[in-house]
Order: sequence, then C-alpha cells, then structure tokens
Amino acid sequence: MSISLSEKDQRQLDTMERIAELLHRRLQQRITAAEAGELERWLAAQSPAARQFYESIQEWPALKKALLAMEQVDEKAALQEVWDRIGTIAPQKETVIRKMSWWRIAAAAVLMLAGIGMLWKHYAPRPLDSLPIAARYQGEALPGGNRAILQLADGSIIALDSAANGTLARQQQTVVKKTAEGTLQYEPVGAAKEAAVVFNTITTPRGGLYQVVLPDGTRVWLNAASSLRYPTAFTGQERVVELSGEAYFEVAPQADKHFLVKTGGEQPTDITVLGTAFNVNAYADQPNNVTTLVNGKVRVSGKGGQVVLQPSQQVVAARGMSPVVRAANLEAALAWKEGLFSLEGAGIEEIMQQISRWYDVEIVYQGKIEQQFVGKIPRNMKLSAVLKVLESTGWVHFSISGKTVTVAP
Repeated sequence: MSISLSEKDQRQLDTMERIAELLHRRLQQRITAAEAGELERWLAAQSPAARQFYESIQEWPALKKALLAMEQVDEKAALQEVWDRIGTIAPQKETVIRKMSWWRIAAAAVLMLAGIGMLWKHYAPRPLDSLPIAARYQGEALPGGNRAILQLADGSIIALDSAANGTLARQQQTVVKKTAEGTLQYEPVGAAKEAAVVFNTITTPRGGLYQVVLPDGTRVWLNAASSLRYPTAFTGQERVVELSGEAYFEVAPQADKHFLVKTGGEQPTDITVLGTAFNVNAYADQPNNVTTLVNGKVRVSGKGGQVVLQPSQQVVAARGMSPVVRAANLEAALAWKEGLFSLEGAGIEEIMQQISRWYDVEIVYQGKIEQQFVGKIPRNMKLSAVLKVLESTGWVHFSISGKTVTVAP
C-alpha cells in the first residue's frame, strides 16, 4: 500500500522517530551525554503538557500507563500480557497513513519503541460488543510450535515433534536424522544412484512449523499447514522439490544443477534458482502465489508467463492473469519466520487467515470490516491476547467458542 505524506507531516514523523529512539535509550540507560542534551533541547521546545508527559516516562510501567490513558483502552487488565511482551521487542519503523494530532503522533512514537504499530482510528472508539470480553471469550488456543509429520518412501509415518533425536531412518544412500535443535536433516552416506532415488514428504499441521536440511545442504523453513516433497538424493541436472503452503528457502549453490520449486494451487508456478534465499507463499486456498526474493536471482514461470526477480522484489501470480512484479516488504514477507504476524497493509481476512493456520481455529464473519492494519504481533502469545491487540483499534471485536472465532465490526 503506497502512502503519500505531506512534507510537514514527514518531518514531524521523522522527528518523532528520533525522539522515540532517544526515549528508548533513556529507558535502557544507554543514552549518551550528547543524546541526553539533544532530548533535553527538544523537550524544552515543547508545551508544558507535552514536556510533563515525556519527563514522566522514566520506566516501562510508566510509559505503558501513559499510553493506555492516552488511547483510552477499556480492557487494560486484559491487555496486560500484550504490553509486557511488546516491551521486550526491538523497535520497528511503522507507517502512519493520515495527518495526526500531536498527541496521536506521540502515541505512534511510543508504539515504535515497543516494536508494534497500530493504525489508530481517527474517530472516537466505538463500543465493542454489548457483552464484556470475559463473556465473549469462551475458549482459548495456544500458539503453534515445532510440529511436523515425515512420510518415508515406503509410506511409514514419523511424528517429528515426539521422535527422539538421532537417526530416524535410512533412505537408500541417505541417513535421515533429527538434530538436538529439532531440525530434520538428510546426510548422504554414499554415491547417489539415479535409479535408487526415493521421495520423502514433510508436512506441518495447522499450528506447526519445521526446518529441514535437504541432501544438498539447502535449508527450508516450513510455515503452518504446508508440505514439501523432495528426493532423498538429488541426481540428474536439476534439484526439484514440490511445495504446498509457505516456505523460506536458503538454497545451497551448485552452478551445474538448478534448484526448482514447483507449486500447485490456484496458480501453479515453477521457481528456478542457482543459489539464493527466497520465500514462497503458495497455499492452495489462496487465489495468488507470491514469491519474494531476498538475495540472488530467481526465474518464476507460470501460465501467465515468466519473470526474473531481483533482490527485494516479489511476484504475485494470480489465476488467469500475467504475473505482477513489485517492490517487496521483506520484513512483512518474512515475519512468520521471525515469529511474528505481519499486519502491514493487511485487511482483517488476511490477518485472520494467518491466525487460523497458526492456532488451528475456524473463522466466521459477521459484517464487513474494511480498515487496513499495520504493525506486527508476536506469534508466541495466546490466541486471546492476539485478538485483544486487534480489538484495541476499535474496528473489530471477537468472540471465541471452542475452536471457532467469530469476527464482527
């Protein structure tokens, strides 16, 4: 989503980001004498009320209290876990999409310190559902974790999350191991023979993720509800794997042997690389496949044609349309790998799709929510805590009944 700010607004936001950084350094007792002087000069130029506010922010509990009061969040106790967690996250730069009052910009700066930006409403908060949160949240879901199923060539199944570390199986000339770090690893123990190649499939459930090291040394991170099919030894002129869902690849370079990722779904695509890092989002229940290149070079081919990506670009392949190349927001595309939900420019349905896969819940909608969100939320929080963050915008409210989450304006 492209946002245009006036020059005055941009200068004001730049200033607030700098002040946010200085406040964060002061909170951590890492501020230098020169930085303290810079902060003091800025404070001296502010109104008495503004100066009093900033001078009161000497510790995280005080900052939290000031922000809650400033934004008039009703569910203070319910958001306790959220504030405690975001207080430990590194700062992130967030985009503000409208001209804001001084106090709203101050709130945005405080949120930058915490590493989670919300697109604050420009109107008074509407009441949530007539029932309090305690009555609406009749259920809970824990965050996902390191869980996956491995299917061997003979069809036998290994639950990786409960399997012991060490050797799990031998597949022709390859030993399959689970490392102490919880990674699935393939180690060739002899010369690969083309006739002897067999295939394995690793599948993450909803609420699962896993990392696998393929026989050529390529590392793959699988997101929730995803699967990867691959040979236990790469022979021939190409290294071919098949992906459903989402995965991040760090491909081991082999100049004489291309690495090829095949996807299915609404828009099947082939991604050909030599040695590179990239993310592929190709869930079968989505209309688009999105490939994001971090570094290196890839060629993406599909029914709509083919394109070559440069670093920090992504291609969106929609059914029946030519692929569209655009600049990539790498932080947003890779947020899941870093343990975060990305809300950047996302509507509620896109956000809830991420939540559905991670917490293994069904989503039901009542009414239309048109606003777009920004920011990030940690994926290691309970479902109710994540929903309360979203509710704090005033745009949306939720109810939980067992494994079903209902979403309404």
